[in-house]
Amino acid sequence: MKFRITAALLALFLIAGASQMTACTGMGQSEDDSSGSDSASLDTEDTQEDSQTSLYQAELPAGLDYGGAAFHIVTYDTSNATWYDVDFSATGETGDTLNDAAYRRMTEVERLLNIDIVANPSAEYGNALIRKSVLANDGLYDCGFVNTHAATTLAEEELLLDLYDIETLDLSAPWWDPNAVNDLTVGGRLFMVTGDISIMYKKSIGVLLFNKHLLNDQDLEDPYQLVKENKWTIDKFNEMAASVSADVNGDGAYDLADKYGLLYYCDMIALGLIGGGTHFTEKNAEDYPTLTFYNDRTVSIFEKYTQIMYDPQKSISWSRIGKSNDDIIAMFQDNRGLFNFNEFHAIENMRRMDTAFGILPMPMYDASQERYYHTINPHVAAMLLVPADCRDVKRVGYVLDALGAESKNTLTPAYYEQYLKSKGTRDNESEEMLDIIFNSMTYDIGYLYDFGGIGGMTLGMVNNYKTDLASEYASRESGAREAIDQMVEAFRENG
Repeated sequence: MKFRITAALLALFLIAGASQMTACTGMGQSEDDSSGSDSASLDTEDTQEDSQTSLYQAELPAGLDYGGAAFHIVTYDTSNATWYDVDFSATGETGDTLNDAAYRRMTEVERLLNIDIVANPSAEYGNALIRKSVLANDGLYDCGFVNTHAATTLAEEELLLDLYDIETLDLSAPWWDPNAVNDLTVGGRLFMVTGDISIMYKKSIGVLLFNKHLLNDQDLEDPYQLVKENKWTIDKFNEMAASVSADVNGDGAYDLADKYGLLYYCDMIALGLIGGGTHFTEKNAEDYPTLTFYNDRTVSIFEKYTQIMYDPQKSISWSRIGKSNDDIIAMFQDNRGLFNFNEFHAIENMRRMDTAFGILPMPMYDASQERYYHTINPHVAAMLLVPADCRDVKRVGYVLDALGAESKNTLTPAYYEQYLKSKGTRDNESEEMLDIIFNSMTYDIGYLYDFGGIGGMTLGMVNNYKTDLASEYASRESGAREAIDQMVEAFRENG
């Protein structure tokens, strides 16, 4: 399948200086795209007519019409206050930026294809309905958004379609994240992907927030400038975090009433390791994962981070002390934390914060590191997949590309430009940081699949202040290798 970018609107975006495209060559680049994608041809004819159409368009067969048929999408339900579906559950415009963008995106595709998009909420982050339907061969659902851990299990059990087998789905189109396509392909097969079609996965990306009031109080360096000069490293982060500490109520004990350099929870260690260039696994010449986690660099990164994480007078973790993320956010809003490790969904809660704050990428290991790395929370991040019992595979490809293209026109700008940049952040520099973060996504199969428990290993260590990474790794290494072998065997047998 091909796609096109209409010329008149392309000119408009060029004038506006849109940061999310590389338009001079006709190449659309998504907010997650650090490596680019295949070129799209520019349609220079009938520009007056094209000016009324979307900037990005999936190239569909002329007259494609599904006669109002239902297109069933499995989504998250509403049982969780944070991880509820925001992509397909809108039933009308309410004035909310994201709701209205999601609704307009959906209704435009329904009009384009004469199709009825139906959301099917599911417990267990989308897993339950997919599994039940496929095992019974009911063919009830066309696609689904399932949390990453569950999606990996469904893939290993051969309950999903290989997305490369959907001939009508153009995975090179700019609305699919090329990092996800590349990183999540295993043995030449791809069972899950993401991109502009959804913002659910973006909400789970881990980042650092910093409190400008405390930064200025301590007369610390400008972290934005450090990022720009390639000096935003783990050592610099530790140095700055260690400079803030106070027993605010003078009771001689450090708790939620006091002030810290770092407010965090256990996931930070895994995101910090990945940010510093650790690879839980890397793919070999056959495109299968091999275990590469334990090495001198990984040990060094772990020791650097735990130096500050394990100091109860410098940092506090809500997952360690059994409190909620809301408690830590409240401390940050009350100027009692210089840095706050959190996910993008937490930024919405910062709107009520009086003190200005900024957003930073996860630090590099050192100044020689070539790029930043960020990843999703595999426990909650929703990934797109297609059930193995899908009845109309050809239709799925057309609909998903149409949704992806219209999402790039409508949903992504609403989230990225209006929601995060205009509402969530308070300075132009944070906007630049968002560009860096979304352009540096990585999907480490070892971390996402959690082979032998290795993906979550360091999280438990941090919650318990454990320091012996070598022994923890040794206790899981054989299980991780066995799990990798089982996955490789399953993929080869059913490939």
